[in-house]
Amino acid sequence: MSNLIKHIAMRVLNIEESRKFYESVFGYKHVNTVLRKGKVGDHISCHMTDGYMDLTLIHYESPSADEADFAGPAPCIHHIGMEVADLDAFIKDIKANGGEILTEPGHLPVKFRSPGGPVAEVVPMKRWEAETLGAGVHGAVLE
Repeated sequence: MSNLIKHIAMRVLNIEESRKFYESVFGYKHVNTVLRKGKVGDHISCHMTDGYMDLTLIHYESPSADEADFAGPAPCIHHIGMEVADLDAFIKDIKANGGEILTEPGHLPVKFRSPGGPVAEVVPMKRWEAETLGAGVHGAVLE
């Protein structure tokens, strides 16, 4: 089974500076900017694409915001995302092989940590197509 990486989320200090950098240097196109409301705190996600990959720049309003501590407090690759054909089977495989599910049951995307590893997430196939991102699947669209 081929599960392609289609999404990389990077925690950044300044969304606009980072957006301009990836547009100018790599030619990424802005898809939308989303405000995600959390139980503990909010974050802004700027979704960009090169036509294949969803590159998301994330800025947390506070260090205690939901999911802010998944990858640490500094700018970094926060997580990678993979599309899978059978989400339920993949979740079972994660658990059976020592992975830890980090999100609530039924929540998409399903974030997990591999044994001793970084955070990643899985979603159903075609989650990161431009039409889906344009619909604001991660929260309220700001732009």
